[in-house]
Amino acid sequence: MNEQNGWKEYQRLVLSELERHSSLIESLRSDVAQVRTDIAMLKVKSGIWGAIAGTIPVLIAVGMKYL
Repeated sequence: MNEQNGWKEYQRLVLSELERHSSLIESLRSDVAQVRTDIAMLKVKSGIWGAIAGTIPVLIAVGMKYL
């Protein structure tokens, strides 16, 4: 019956595509993890710069008070 209407060949194609997609998904997971790490680092940096920026006007106000 012609290899069950070509099912064997189609089965190999489907399996190879599933394996390819699996490797692509793993790559995407790795990229997403890296992006999450980068975002966390940026949050910390922005917090530090915000604290520095907030301290400057306070120091100026305190300095003006004692002049």
